[in-house]
This record gives sequence, C-alpha cells and structure tokens, in this order.
Amino acid sequence: MIAWALTQAILAGNFLGGQYDALRLHALGARAITVTSAVQIVILAWVWRSTGRRGPFFAGVVQTLLLVAEFATGELRLTALHVPLGVLLVAGIVQLVTMIWRIPLPVRRAGADLGATR
Repeated sequence: MIAWALTQAILAGNFLGGQYDALRLHALGARAITVTSAVQIVILAWVWRSTGRRGPFFAGVVQTLLLVAEFATGELRLTALHVPLGVLLVAGIVQLVTMIWRIPLPVRRAGADLGATR
C-alpha cells in the first residue's frame, strides 16, 4: 500500500508539474490502490479473527472509504479537496502499515516444530 501511495503522489506531482500524460497513470493507480485497499479489508478481518486486534480492520475500512472519496474528488476535478485528502491518505496508509507490522506473531507450540522436521 505504501508503494501504491508513493507512486500516486509522484504521478500527481508530475501532472501538476506539467507532465499531463501522468494523469492517465494516476487515474489507473487510483483504481489499483482502491481495489487493493478493499482486498486488504478481507485480510484485516482475518487478522482480527486470529489475533483479536480489531483496530487495523476498522482503520482499513475507513481508509477504503476515504480512498473512494479521493477517487471521486479526483474524477470530479475537485483539486482543493483531492490534494489535501491525498496527503492525509498517504500519512494514514503509513500509520496503518505500521499498526499491522506491530502486531506480534502468534506463539507456536513446541510440539508443532517437531512434526515439520521429520
């Protein structure tokens, strides 16, 4: 998600800097990051179920809803909303990834490793 977000920021900067071909790639990237975020919700539901941590799931839902709003503001050329929302989304995506990476891995039983070595 971070790579998608940074790519979107770079493409937006290129477009605003006069490279108008970057807008088409930025629109394709918007579709890709929105779909990826929706798929991420399914994965975060599994994380919630397996670890009991629900925060990342709800953050992922909010992120996806904001990405849909970001997509709409871009399509409607509402730049005054689109650019600041994009900046907030990049920060939020980094926060969500950090939240996910901080979830501790489940503890393995000692006997579980014995079966794998035979």
